[in-house]
Parts: sequence; C-alpha cells; structure tokens
Amino acid sequence: MTQQLKNDVFPPTMSTWIQIRMGEGSEGLADVNRHIMAVYDWPLRVYFMGSSERWLGEPEDVVGGFFADRLGRPEFLNDWRASGMRLRRWLMNAFCFYLMEVRRTRARDRRAGELDAEPVVFKGSPEAAVDRAFRVSLVREALRAAQESCEKADLAQHWHIFVSHYLNGQDYSIISREFRVTPERAAVMARTAARKFRGAVRDLLAGDGTPDQEVDQEILALIEEPTS
Repeated sequence: MTQQLKNDVFPPTMSTWIQIRMGEGSEGLADVNRHIMAVYDWPLRVYFMGSSERWLGEPEDVVGGFFADRLGRPEFLNDWRASGMRLRRWLMNAFCFYLMEVRRTRARDRRAGELDAEPVVFKGSPEAAVDRAFRVSLVREALRAAQESCEKADLAQHWHIFVSHYLNGQDYSIISREFRVTPERAAVMARTAARKFRGAVRDLLAGDGTPDQEVDQEILALIEEPTS
C-alpha cells in the first residue's frame, strides 16, 4: 500500500498521504515539507508583505527562513495534527511567532530591546488575505497535479482540451478542428480532465484540514472568487 501511494499522483486523500509519509522517516517528511512549501509559500509571502514586519527582508528570504526553521523541527507537524487546526491557520500563527523571534534577534543586535513587546500588525484582515492567497496557490498546484495525472494516464490530449475550453474560453467547435475530434468528443475529453482537476482540489483541501462537510463550500468559494 505504501509503495503504491508513492507511485500514485493522487493518493486516496492528501491528508492520508501526509499521514503516511510523515511516518516514513526523513525521506517521507521531506516529501511532506516540499508539498507544504509548494502550496503555502505564496500565502505566507502575502501575509508578510501586508504586515508591519515588512522591513525584516525580502519575502522569499523570510518565508524560506521560516520553513527551514519550523519544518526542520520533528514535532512541528505532529503538533499541527494534534491541534485540529487547518494547516494554513497553523502556519500563519507559527509564522507570526517566527517574525517576532526574528525581530527580537534584530533588536538585540541593535541594542533596542524596547521593540520586543510590539505585536505583529497586519493591515486589513490577515485571515482573508491568507485565504485568498491560499486559493490562488491551491488552484495552481491542483492544475499542476491534474496535468501530471492526465499525462501519466495517457490523457495529455484530454488535458490540453480542458485547458483550451475551461481556461482559455475556446468553443468546442474550434477545439474539435484543432484536435481532429468531434465537438461532442471534445466535451467528453474535457470533462474527464476536469474530474482530475476537481479531485486534485479536493485532495489539497483535505490536506489542509478542511472537514469533509466543508469541502464543497470551499470549492464554491474558489469558483465565485477570481483567483488570478
């Protein structure tokens, strides 16, 4: 079962995959960390760029430092699983504490200890900003994973038709001439790839800790709010 999950693009659920890989030693944990960085790097950059700590450095450097520090701690993800929190909330809270730690270090270096007690201030709603950025990142990662899944299943043409219709807005009558299939066949092929994409979205939401009963609501939010 474990070997099968390693070879599948989509395991039964992303949360199951995370749990299994976390129990497989350093190699499995490295895979989980790579997944986390792929999905949550942009949301945390958005949080940082809107915070009062923007002066601490370039977003990619500060977020990279956070990942190196926190994901390098064996207990960090175990504590998240025990918390019951959505992963993006857990990371946002941990990132806030990390920013305060970095600021305290800078303050000590500058002999300015009076800065230690100042909270991290975010302009507007940090939760809304991170949620918005998470949706953008999730869609991008779902598209990448769905394309990989289609290509591994010899459905590359299905994927290109899906992109042409759903992302580029082309009519099936035009697509059918390009791919030398009937419009009806093009529609069927696009729907096949669309199911791969929806499956990827569901897996990523599950991996974030979204309860099953709230997945459809999250998908609706993705549809109703532009993500680019």
